[in-house]
Amino acid sequence: MEDFQTNPQASISIIDKFKLGKKWFWIGIAVATLNVVAGLAYGIALLTEKDYRKEGLVIIAWAVIWALIGFFVIGPYLIKSGILPKFKIIR
Repeated sequence: MEDFQTNPQASISIIDKFKLGKKWFWIGIAVATLNVVAGLAYGIALLTEKDYRKEGLVIIAWAVIWALIGFFVIGPYLIKSGILPKFKIIR
């Protein structure tokens, strides 16, 4: 492992990589909020990267939790308020 005092370029590359990881993590959270399937795909893609596995797990968990909240909380609220119509299956 390189010492940051002897090689200043090593510290700069780690700092840049950390910032890049944070930016792409928050983009992944936004994507998972807007589209659950895209969030799951992005989270799975991050799982394949060795350095971003924790971020991938968090994005996948957020996508699943957000889908459940949308299906069980937001959807019924919008139907009760009349914003979304009630659908019935006719046989």
